Amino acid sequence: MSTKNQEKRTMVLGESHDGHETDTASADQLLTSLGYTPELNRNRSTFQVAFMSFVLASVPYGLATTLYYPLVCGGPVDIIWGWVGVSLIIICVASSLGEITSVYPTAGGVYYQAFMLAPVAYRRISAWICGWLYVVGNITITLSVNFATALFLVGCINVFEKSEGVGVLEGSPYQVFLIFLGITLLCNLVCSLCNKWLPILDVSCAPPFPRF
Repeated sequence: MSTKNQEKRTMVLGESHDGHETDTASADQLLTSLGYTPELNRNRSTFQVAFMSFVLASVPYGLATTLYYPLVCGGPVDIIWGWVGVSLIIICVASSLGEITSVYPTAGGVYYQAFMLAPVAYRRISAWICGWLYVVGNITITLSVNFATALFLVGCINVFEKSEGVGVLEGSPYQVFLIFLGITLLCNLVCSLCNKWLPILDVSCAPPFPRF
């Protein structure tokens, strides 16, 4: 990249020689230079976006709902080395996606990136497949988390017993399903009607990392 192009890119990104982050105006200017009209409100700081990532990763929740399987099927060795092995794979995937996103930083995300990286003859079908798999994956993950939360809630309630060995809540399939529906409805209402409070919610619900 020539020096002139680099200076132009620096002006578009709104970066100073001191390394300051881009502000909203410069980010909108970058989108305009890519051919897009800025439409979404930017109400999250870098700090809040980082904690949103922690919430999405949901490490404590993921451990709480899946730790049973390696304990029963493999024991401590499976837990330790499985964690190390999978962590190395995830680091490689995260590095790759971070590099791609830094080149194509658009709201379209993965399906736009698939379009740009695929051979010209297969761009549209690649983007279509990637986009729909992304939608199905998000729906599946969200519903599975809500269902696991319903099971977790039933387990927490049944810590209290009405008699020895008999929980307060029967936990029959229809009860679990109704709790699952209630949790899903609550999540939808919060995400739809409380957008301005979501950044604060993300920070407060993130794992216990230091709040710098």
